[in-house]
Amino acid sequence: MMTVALYARVSTEEQRKKDSVESQLIHLRKYADTYNHKIVAEYVDDGKSGSSIANRPAYIQMMNDVKRHKFDAVIGYKLDRFHRKTLNALLFVDTLRMRNVSLIITSQNIDTSTAMGTAMMQITAVFAELETANTIERSKLGMERAKAAGTVCNRPRVELSQYQIDKARRILTEDPDISMRALAGQFEGITRPTLIRALKEAGVILK
Repeated sequence: MMTVALYARVSTEEQRKKDSVESQLIHLRKYADTYNHKIVAEYVDDGKSGSSIANRPAYIQMMNDVKRHKFDAVIGYKLDRFHRKTLNALLFVDTLRMRNVSLIITSQNIDTSTAMGTAMMQITAVFAELETANTIERSKLGMERAKAAGTVCNRPRVELSQYQIDKARRILTEDPDISMRALAGQFEGITRPTLIRALKEAGVILK
């Protein structure tokens, strides 16, 4: 048996009519009961947009309770009830993982308390970072074609995605003594100088 917290959110009148917070909670309570989980908290953001957590007091309280490890898992109906953007959702899952709290999404067969559920979330993260690496590679190929054609061009500055910056921030939080060379090794196609410059500009490390 796990101790769990339930989270429900709707943002518009249309969503309330279609998928009210009460209907979400009824479903989540039934799910928890089916698997013999003990509900210790329920968090509800009614009429709150998913685009920002600043206006979601229940979400903020839930994350504060995550830090205190008041429960073993968070259960929601859909992943977009927590975050709309995939990268933000992945960062959310990583935050839970750092606190040994699992995430269960009942309608999408996501359960990070299981090996398969964790693997699925990791695969999603890999593809997110792979797309950034592919963008860098396409830029390099473009420069090579231009050079072969006799076109003079300056090398474009490599930029880190917000996901990569947040990933670096999490790694530094978990391991403050990690070297910049070792940290750069965690990213595909990112050199140590590029990483240091990007993290300084983002305010992650001191200039």
